[in-house]
Amino acid sequence: ILYNDKKFVTLLYRWHNDDFTEYSKVSDAGGYIKGSIYDFIDDSQKVVIVVDCENSDPYKLSATLRRLNRAYTDKITSIILFHTATAWSILERFTAIPVEHILIERIKQNKSLVDIRLTARACQEYYENKVDAFIIVSSDSDYWGLISSLPKAQFLVMIEHDKCGLDMKAALVNSGIFYCYLDDFYSGDSDE
Repeated sequence: ILYNDKKFVTLLYRWHNDDFTEYSKVSDAGGYIKGSIYDFIDDSQKVVIVVDCENSDPYKLSATLRRLNRAYTDKITSIILFHTATAWSILERFTAIPVEHILIERIKQNKSLVDIRLTARACQEYYENKVDAFIIVSSDSDYWGLISSLPKAQFLVMIEHDKCGLDMKAALVNSGIFYCYLDDFYSGDSDE
């Protein structure tokens, strides 16, 4: 057990009547996940990451980008952040990919316009800027409309374990769209 941090910490917590659930603190996403992301990028002409910041964590996305091979992330044209808060400024410190911030105003306090603005911008990128591949970072099922509206575009979706429902995961699998968990990428050094 001393050669496997994940197993060691799990047992240690269990021996003290507790559960360890923050596996990203002790392990990194495997070769299959990273290889699938690299294949997606390689098979694309122009890749953009679009982020629903209301349904994603800036530290988890930063950890994910830091754990991917730079030879592949350099092929990503830009990261477009759709948010209502300034916490996302941290992302630029952890990636060389150009980051664009789109601050979304709220018309009603309980209703966000992030979903519609992200969808409209992704369509604009597809039609005007010839982006053929999108990495959507969101656990929100509202983006199924975007995915089904651009059948010739390629999509890869990055979600969080606790935020994405089974129906959305099933829809992605049934459509042959690869998804992965941001939580699976090593974030043990995110304190820096």
